[in-house]
Amino acid sequence: MVTKAEWEVIKASHKYKCVICGKTEKAVGVLEKAHIRASSRGGSQVLPMCPTHHKMYDSDKLSAVQLKKIGLTKKSSARLSPKKKRNKGEYIFGVRVG
Repeated sequence: MVTKAEWEVIKASHKYKCVICGKTEKAVGVLEKAHIRASSRGGSQVLPMCPTHHKMYDSDKLSAVQLKKIGLTKKSSARLSPKKKRNKGEYIFGVRVG
């Protein structure tokens, strides 16, 4: 968990801007803590992202160019993203799960 003081240092080091689009915290209202490795996978490193790009990052919808800005590729991003929840009765490779 990142403390309030640590979060302020992280945002300041990125000039209070989203690491993807460069919009300022003032322009977007709030910068969110985007875990580079999902917290469900034990991640603690965070970067400031606007709400739009944070949501896109968590749902694996950032482009390769956008991911490159934070030092990731599509493949590495997929390994770090949140664990997928399975729906009850869902079939995976012909096998029912849940």
